[in-house]
Amino acid sequence: MSSMSITIAADGVSQQRVTDTTTTGLDLFGDDRTIVAVRVNGELWDLNRTLPEDAMVEPVAIGSPDGLNILRHSTAHVAAQAVQSLQADAKLGIGPPITDGFYYDFDVPAPFTPDDLRDIEKTMIKIIKERQRFRRRAVSDEQARTELAAEPYKLELITDKSSASNDDEAGAEVGAGELTIYDNLRRDDSVAWKDLCRGPHLPHTGYIPAFALTRNSAAYWRGDQRNNQLQRLYGTAWPSRDELKAYETRLAEAAKRD
Repeated sequence: MSSMSITIAADGVSQQRVTDTTTTGLDLFGDDRTIVAVRVNGELWDLNRTLPEDAMVEPVAIGSPDGLNILRHSTAHVAAQAVQSLQADAKLGIGPPITDGFYYDFDVPAPFTPDDLRDIEKTMIKIIKERQRFRRRAVSDEQARTELAAEPYKLELITDKSSASNDDEAGAEVGAGELTIYDNLRRDDSVAWKDLCRGPHLPHTGYIPAFALTRNSAAYWRGDQRNNQLQRLYGTAWPSRDELKAYETRLAEAAKRD
């Protein structure tokens, strides 16, 4: 097997290492569940992507700003998968990470109820326990349109991808360059669910330690009142149950002072 050289940068120390040409971030950091992604030559990558020759590789911890975004965006995917498993006619909007959490927009026949949120959470827990793997696939515009033909809002994003900024909410799904789809894979490698997304994501759903759905509201598609009104599902995710509990306590205290 051929070899290559990479540089691992962690805690302010750089170390050159010779590896084989199929080495991934999981090979380097998979024993540490607090590492959820890598930065390769300055760009965030999934842990399961094969590293290139002469790469500068930095681990991304779950509690870092980038790590929290990856955790929360992955949890948003799990929420969307849960919604569509419960409501097959739900159409997907966008689901970016936000401060302290995430949201995902859906076109559904009726607003979510408290009972709906409880059912969605229960389904999310099942998906997390299944440890479904996130698999990244680069696709052409035509292939993306074919695979997501039943998702009108995704089709619009594909058409408008050249105008999507990497910093705006739609940028979590598409950028000006390559399109990617993320599959959620069961243990037998069958596809449980898929979504148009730039990523990166956690290696698998079992990396989600603590989450909660917090509320829902109405929201216009892409923030324009001329567009369809969707249901926005809000949630939060944290590196530990203690941190989730502390966040919920802060919210409760803030509500008392309001």
